[in-house]
Amino acid sequence: MTFHQLPSSFLSTALLFMFIFPHCSSVEYDGATIFPTVKQDEKVNLSVYYKSLSDTGAEFISHDLGKVFEKGLTSIVNLRLIPWGKAQIVEPNETIVCEHGEDECYFNVIHACAIKAWPEQLLHFTFIKCLEETSWGPTLDKEKVWRTCCQNLKLSPNLIKDCYDNGTGRWLELIYAAETERLEPPIQFVPWLTLNGDAVGPDYGNFVKYVCEAYSGSHVPEACKEMPKSAKTSAAEKETAILLKQMRPKWNIGW
Repeated sequence: MTFHQLPSSFLSTALLFMFIFPHCSSVEYDGATIFPTVKQDEKVNLSVYYKSLSDTGAEFISHDLGKVFEKGLTSIVNLRLIPWGKAQIVEPNETIVCEHGEDECYFNVIHACAIKAWPEQLLHFTFIKCLEETSWGPTLDKEKVWRTCCQNLKLSPNLIKDCYDNGTGRWLELIYAAETERLEPPIQFVPWLTLNGDAVGPDYGNFVKYVCEAYSGSHVPEACKEMPKSAKTSAAEKETAILLKQMRPKWNIGW
């Protein structure tokens, strides 16, 4: 089965799509702590490349990724979910083929439709988390799975149904495919996380530490203040360490 290279038009469309739909700010609730406003260009871009029906992906989304919305961390993070994984587009009809078969492809599209329907990152994350927790095993009625999540979360199922039926979901998947294909280094497993475009690697479970290290703004959320000193080195400390290393031969004081 030969992998079909995406045409340049898809790459251009992907860039246009990301420009038109910028990241949304975090949700605020009555009675919740109001965190200082962080400039958009100071936020850390956290992108999660994953696929539905993946045990490691579901585990991460269900038990780990929710930390983004705890202790003010969301105030410094732009979270993006990219539901494509290691699917392929094959000839002759540009068919999307997924590692876990048609069910994975189906739910990938549903995830993409949810991200479009509810751009607020906490809202679509909560819906996708529901799907990841309930779409396991042989599913006789796939539509019932996401409709149940809509019902439980009081979300309109029509937004998902229309997106899926009119082909918008598949179009979104092709955009995600183009973005995933451009990753450097290429995606090696799922979930595959990047911070400001740099791959996190196998230690993705400790993403909070890396977010805090990557953040250079002045409004430090509680999640980062609680990080062990050894796990969070400030930019100034790193710069000082480099400077001392460079000066050490000149001082010759036997360190």
